[in-house]
Order: sequence, then structure tokens, then C-alpha cells
Amino acid sequence: MSKRNKLRLRNFKIYAKKNIFNSRYIVRNILAVMMFLTFAAAVYGTVSFVSFNNNNKVEAAKDNIHNEDEQIVIAVNDTSMLEPSSISLLMASMDAGSDIDIEAKESEMITEAYKEFEDKCVSIADNVNVRKEADTESDIVGKMNDGAVADIISSDGEWLNISSGEVTGYVKAEFVKTGNDACEYAKDFYSITGKVTEDGVNIRQDATTESAVIAAAYTGVDYKVDKIKTEAKTGWVCVWIDNSEEGYINEDYIEVTEGYPVAALYGASSEGINKADDIDNSEVDNKDTKKDDTDNKNTKTEDTSKVEETEELKTEETTETVKKEETTEELKEEALVSTEEITTEETTEELTTEEEETESKETQVAVTARGNFALTEEDINLMAAVMTLECGNESYEGQLAVANVILNRLQTGRWGSTISGVVYAPSQFTVVNLASFNTYISPSCLQAAREACAGTNNIGGYMYFRPVSNIDTSTLDNYTIIGNHCFF
Repeated sequence: MSKRNKLRLRNFKIYAKKNIFNSRYIVRNILAVMMFLTFAAAVYGTVSFVSFNNNNKVEAAKDNIHNEDEQIVIAVNDTSMLEPSSISLLMASMDAGSDIDIEAKESEMITEAYKEFEDKCVSIADNVNVRKEADTESDIVGKMNDGAVADIISSDGEWLNISSGEVTGYVKAEFVKTGNDACEYAKDFYSITGKVTEDGVNIRQDATTESAVIAAAYTGVDYKVDKIKTEAKTGWVCVWIDNSEEGYINEDYIEVTEGYPVAALYGASSEGINKADDIDNSEVDNKDTKKDDTDNKNTKTEDTSKVEETEELKTEETTETVKKEETTEELKEEALVSTEEITTEETTEELTTEEEETESKETQVAVTARGNFALTEEDINLMAAVMTLECGNESYEGQLAVANVILNRLQTGRWGSTISGVVYAPSQFTVVNLASFNTYISPSCLQAAREACAGTNNIGGYMYFRPVSNIDTSTLDNYTIIGNHCFF
């Protein structure tokens, strides 16, 4: 036998071990063997019939039959006697069948995925407005961020009536994808996330209570879940703490959800968003420039309003002073003040003094200038990424305040000597644990970060902030409230 044929036979042995005698293909192989045996039986019958009609060749026919039986056995156990041309034909047939099966399954999966999105759409930008009616002047009832999926109720070409999460309303068709395009776009946003049910839940290094605690989890934060490692550990959920570290949370303290992101109710998660952040009145490509211009106008308007309020307060104080002086002179002239009235006045003055002391805890911090911070573009972008999730829904003044909190912490060195150290300090800016962290940067937050680095400070030395609804201000010595945040 030539080397070429020997090589073919060796390759067939490898193929047979992998694809013929593999349990994965047992049904197919049994059918193939049965067909082969049927064919062999037919050949055997034909040869026998011819042999019995030819008495002179009976013994030769028996030898041939014996050889046929040997060939069947050889096909299973010994490939050295097989015909190379038959092997090639068999291999080609099997390969063709396998390729057809794989292609059919892939095609079926793609078809099913496309069917799922026949009546769905996906947002292709952040802060897309969902309105009560199909009109840009209608009330906003919700917001869709990039990748949010919705069911399409109806469409008139320009507007889509959609339902997503708890939100039902209308979005402009130009800000979403539909059909097969939606399926392709949305697949990058499918995720498995978990939310803890209590604050301060331990994140452990391994799936056991004896393992070391490496971080703490807090409510309101979405943690990315590793599905494969979670299924491998009974009673524990594997979550990503950041892009490079993972840990385990007891399943009793975390709720896991799987699927595509959905729209959020406007009053619940988008309260305080400037109109400059809304998307349905302008093109996506131009929204950032328009938003910056609007932010600047809002800032100037706020500054002008503050000046006018200050002048009004000064006028009122002057008027009150004049009235007090006139009242004092009248009392002196009458000189008929009783002891009871004096006591009452003293008591009133004491109460007023106490009220003033209580009110004085909330201070209005003036905007001041300080030295520039020589930070890299990477550091400024990191600041803006944190601000986008921490205060992206707040006014520009509130965003500037959060930027200065980060810089104040950097100055003290208590949380780290770099922006990265401050941002990723344990249990501080928990938004860094979100899967959406650093995937989008608000232009107004980026502008506020740059202005703060240039020296504009509107909160003095404050280094903390909390939502107003989540803090008892009576426990604070000094603080200031900007928007929905209390700085102290």
C-alpha cells in the first residue's frame, strides 16, 4: 500500500474515533450502520442467487460471501483493508451532513432572535424622552437610555407608541431602531444584574462565610453578575466589584434580574434633568453642543437671579431697621412699659436667638476661586464619569459642587493622592461598581469638572454629600443644600 493511502487510512482512524464512535453521534451512526448492513445484505442475496444458479462457481461464490462478511467486520475494527475511495466518499458525506445540521441550527436561532424583536424597539441614545402624547410639547412620562428595549404598541411613522418597564407613552422613531436592526443593536446591552436588599452586605472573596470580606454592597447599586460562576456555587451569587475584581454575596441578600434595560419613570429617576438633556426636539449628533449652550444660559440666569434676590433682601433689611428704630423711640416717649411686657419681650428675643442659631447651620457658600489643578484628560474624564451617575440629573451648580467634593478630597490626601485613588476609594463612590460606569459622559458634567479644575469652587471645603431625603441635617454643624443634595 502506498504512503498516500496509509496516510488517508490514518486520518480516517482519527475521524472515526472522533465522529463515528463518539456517543454524541450515536443515533446517526446507528442509522448509518443499519443502512450499510442493509446494502451488504442486498449484495449478499444477489451474489448468492447468482452462485446457486451457477453450479460450477458455487465455491467461488461462497468465498466471495465470506470476503463480504470480513469486509463488514473490517469496517468496524480494522481500517487497514478498506478501500480508500470508499473512505473518501463516506467522509465527504458525513461532513456534508454535519455542516447542514450546524447551519440549520444557527439559522433557527437567528430566526428566533429576530422574531423576538418583530414588535420591539431599542433606544440608540441616552435621555430619549417618552411623552404622554405624540407631540414634543406633551408632558414627559419617562426616559429611555441607550440600549433600553420597549414593546411597540402602534406606529404612525414619526412616533411610536411604546411600553417599557412601568412606562407607556410615545417616542420619536428617529431615536430608536426596530426589527432586525434592533435585535443586532440590543444584544450588546443584555445583562444579568443583582441588587442587594440591605445596606452594607458583605462581598466575600469566595463562596463561604469563612472567606475574607473584600468589600461591602449597598442598595440602589446594580452589580454585574457572573452567571457561570454563580451556577457553580450553590447559595451564592458572584458579582463584579469593578472591571477587574469579583466577589460573592449570599443569595439571601441579593435579587438577581436578567434581561434588557427598560425605560425609567420620569418622576422616579429623571427628576431635575434640564431641558438641554432631553432628546426628541433635536438631532442626536447636535444635542451635545445645544446642551452646553443651554447649560451656560441657565447658569447666567441663576447668577442674575441671585443678584436680584440679594438686592431685595438688602432693601427689606433697611426697611425693617428703620421701623425698629421708630418703634423704639415711641416706646421711650411713652415710658409705660410694664414688667410683664419686658419679660415677654426678653423671652421672645431668646426664642428668636435660638431659631437664628438653628437656621445658621445651613450656610450659603459663596463662589470662590482657588489654584488650578493640573490634571490629565484621563483624570478629568474619570471625574466626569463619576459625576454623570452621581449628579447627572442635577443642575449645573450641583454638578460643579460634586466636582469640588472630589477635588477637596484629593487635596487632603485622606482618600488617595490621585483622582483614581479618590474615585475608587472603598465604599465611597459606589457608582463605580455599576456596569454602565464610564460608558457615557454627560457634556455638562465634563464642563463642570473642567471649571472646577480651573479653580471655581462653590462649596468651600465640604468633602461629603448625600441626598437630602437620606440625611438628618440636625446632626450637622454646617451644610448647604444644592438641588437634591446636601453638602457638608
